[in-house]
Amino acid sequence: MAIEDLATTLTTVWKFDYETKIKALRELYEVAKKEQWNAAADIPWELEIDPSGDILDPRQDLFREFDFVKALPESEQTNLAVGNAAWILSQFLHGEQGALLCCGQLIEVVPDIDGKLYAATQVIDEARHVEVFHRYLSRLDRVYPIDPTLQAVLNQILQADLWQMKCVGMQVIVESLAMGSFKIMKEGSRDPLLRKIVELTAHDEARHVSYGLIYMKDELPRLPDSDRHRIEDFAFAAVDALSGRRPGTGLLSQMAILDGTGVDKQVAIAEIVEKFADPVFVASQPDPIRDHVLPQLQRIGLISERTAPRYRELGFEIA
Repeated sequence: MAIEDLATTLTTVWKFDYETKIKALRELYEVAKKEQWNAAADIPWELEIDPSGDILDPRQDLFREFDFVKALPESEQTNLAVGNAAWILSQFLHGEQGALLCCGQLIEVVPDIDGKLYAATQVIDEARHVEVFHRYLSRLDRVYPIDPTLQAVLNQILQADLWQMKCVGMQVIVESLAMGSFKIMKEGSRDPLLRKIVELTAHDEARHVSYGLIYMKDELPRLPDSDRHRIEDFAFAAVDALSGRRPGTGLLSQMAILDGTGVDKQVAIAEIVEKFADPVFVASQPDPIRDHVLPQLQRIGLISERTAPRYRELGFEIA
């Protein structure tokens, strides 16, 4: 489906006091204006992609760890690696559009002029990210549909009735997840074109996370307990969904990349479930949720005594 409608309810907030009230956000707005880049001109598109090389960091290609992949001919393994890269990057493409839509909402709903001005710079950032990932994926000749779990989380952010919930969901959780993932790609990809893309994109994402941290640090303590609890619960639900730590959820949504390989999907699923039931295997994998999202939620006080046990049940170490 090329078009999907999503009903949202927004209250547009005009602000007629144009003086700076949140100095750190106005400063971030100035930084964002200076650090704009052009997806058409500042990326070395003349570079070719070598499909036999590691497009992603090998740590992000967990399929190579499985026996059902190792049994395939080398050419099939290479094609599968390209498919896995395309699947993961497709999720970032769709996620960037979700961020584009959310930031458009934030311009309408945040009550501060400094917050509105900065959010406007992020809209053009996200448009640039959609452009750059779509252009890169066209080189791989495949774009996969959005993962249903990712879409559900993005839809919940877009439909949230509290603007603070939108800011936490997008700026703190989703953007931190993206920033951590791009850091891994930049460190381990052998494709110089992708490394340049994620270097520039991750730089933008760092500003986006800063926006959420600056805004929520002072905003959340002012909320009534009922709203704060709702946001805490919302944050945990997003982490729970995106972490894939529930038994049997790891990698299962990526099974589409096995189409046409001759792999028995039931055999593949059984091995995947077995691997992700092993705490040692899980702990050995790079985890942007653990390493980037949770520390930011803790910085703004959204992992409370009330919700910390839920994170621990998922296997996260919460002090």
